[in-house]
Amino acid sequence: MSDQPSSQATNVNPPAERQSNAHNEENWSVLRCTDPGTPRVAGYLQLCADRRFHRCIQDQFEEDTELNSPEEYWIHADAGGTPKMECQRTAPDYCYYDKEVEWMGWSAHGNECGGFGPNVPDEVIQQALLVVSRRKVEEYPKATHLVYFATLSKEGDAEEAVVYCLKYEKGAA
Repeated sequence: MSDQPSSQATNVNPPAERQSNAHNEENWSVLRCTDPGTPRVAGYLQLCADRRFHRCIQDQFEEDTELNSPEEYWIHADAGGTPKMECQRTAPDYCYYDKEVEWMGWSAHGNECGGFGPNVPDEVIQQALLVVSRRKVEEYPKATHLVYFATLSKEGDAEEAVVYCLKYEKGAA
């Protein structure tokens, strides 16, 4: 058997006969859920895609904002969190200008963030978060801003997640 490509290609399905099954409902599995309704969106929280610290940061955001559930705020996650998402404007602009959110949260985490690559110290990530979040406070002046930095803290043999928070009131820029 030859590893060389054939000089003549065979078109198994001519273009007129090709049909995508991507939108054919018969190929989709279906999960039906109760209507979640349309709650008022009062907040926006940007996170790293690494889920290790999501729950801690979300719990702290909900406590700080007195929002009762994740349905009351949008989340937006990508590798590196806020410092690496500075140019991603669609979600924060929509929440700020269209939904008129009262609260905007910006976050990042230490303890090896994939968005920053290996061996980047927590202090470097935290500093990047502070620089970008200060710009966000200026860009969205009518919101109250919360800045979260999560990492692991070691005491003896025990490790626990810790979340540090800064708050910028409306118009703090």
